[in-house]
Parts: sequence; structure tokens; C-alpha cells
Amino acid sequence: MIKAIMNINSFWISTQPRTGSMWVYNVTREVLKFFKVNILPIHVPTNEQETFEIFNKESLIDKNETTRYVLKTHHILKPNLPRSQIITTIRDPRDICISYKEFMKTDFDKALEATKSILKFEKKYKTFNKDFLKFIRYEDIENKPIEIILEIAKFIGYEISCKNAEDISIKYERKKVQDLIKKNDEDLLSKIKNKEEIDKSSIIHLSKDNYRSFDTNTGFQTNHISNRNSGDWKKYFSSKEIEILNFEFKDFISEYKF
Repeated sequence: MIKAIMNINSFWISTQPRTGSMWVYNVTREVLKFFKVNILPIHVPTNEQETFEIFNKESLIDKNETTRYVLKTHHILKPNLPRSQIITTIRDPRDICISYKEFMKTDFDKALEATKSILKFEKKYKTFNKDFLKFIRYEDIENKPIEIILEIAKFIGYEISCKNAEDISIKYERKKVQDLIKKNDEDLLSKIKNKEEIDKSSIIHLSKDNYRSFDTNTGFQTNHISNRNSGDWKKYFSSKEIEILNFEFKDFISEYKF
């Protein structure tokens, strides 16, 4: 372990949806597993209200020096949040838009409106102290995950070996996460078909006939991971939709060279 910032016990993954937050959340927890720390919460909360209750009622008053909290939210957090460091992610808005459209099963207009949140996250978080907030680019997660895992470890005050980072990377590579989700989906469908009792924490109800399996250990859900790579958005949008996206995010795309 390297020198950590004094009194920090909570590591927030605070991001725009569909930008790699679950991967960052899980690898952050995996980094901490190499050290003698108690990682909380044990299971991933299924809603953000529960996450903030854990922070306010537990982590803020927790005096155990060996306890660390890893918390995920899609809300923008306040600067100088007590006992906290924040990791956020940025991604090509056009990739966010197609990912959101498919994951939420919505139309282009609603996906576009949701995607605009990335501008708010980036604008706000650019003003934060760099000791307490770290930006990660989504395409770096795809292209150099081991390096990103080492950077995350260093940022939160821990040092792991390249071999450790490689092991974490392999554990959360796309195919393995897809296999995990597939198994959870099959188990859930089997229980529904056979009218077996279902753990409420393992299912997310979006509507009466629309639900997802939820993995309480990782937070991954049905359809969480696609087979698309960065840049594949151009295969899925019409020329008019591409024109709209390029106009809406032209400054962001230019600044980050997407």
C-alpha cells in the first residue's frame, strides 16, 4: 500500500450511465481485496437511495481504519465530499447514445436526451481537485485495461503488481461478464417458469413484463454488456441522427478527440 489521503474511506464511482461504471466499480473492489481491508457494502445495492444511506449512516461515521466503501452512483456529487474520492468516466457521446438506446429499449430522442448528461458530468467534475477526482476514458478500459487498473489502484492509495492487475483484467473481460449475465438470466427464467421463490435482490422490475436479472456480487444486469466496440455507433444511426449527434456534442467530441 502507498500513502493514502488521510481520512479517506469511501471511493465513489460517479458517472454518466453507459460509460463503464460497473467495470470500474468491480475492479476497484478487486484492488482492495489484495489488502487487509473490509470492503463494504458486501452486496451491490439495487437502488441509489440505498447507496446514499450507506454513505450517510455508515461510512461517514465509521472509525474502523481497515474498512473501505466502494459506492456507485449516476448522480453528480458535491465537491469536497467528506472522506471520499471520486472516479468518473467519459465516453464518445455517440457510443453512449446507442448503448443507452439498446439497454433501455428506447427511441433515439430519449437516448439523445439522456446522453446529454455527460456534458454536465464533465463540466462539473473538471473543476474538482485532482487529488480527489480521477477521469477515465472508456476506450482506455477497452484498449489498455491493465494500465487503467494500475492507475485506479494508485489513485485510491494502493499499489498492486502488473500480474495482479492482469488477473483482475482477465476476471472482468467482456466474455466472462457476458457468461455471468447469461447464467443469471437463465437461472431467473427457470425460477419464473417453475414458479420458484425469487430473491428480490436478484431481479430488477422495470415494468410488469419488463425485468432484468441482477448480480448482487457485481451489479451486472441483463443486457449490460454488448458486443459493440468504440466507434461502432456509426453502424446503427441514420445519417440524420449522426448529423444531430455531431452537432449536439461537437465541442466535447473535439476536446477529447473522439
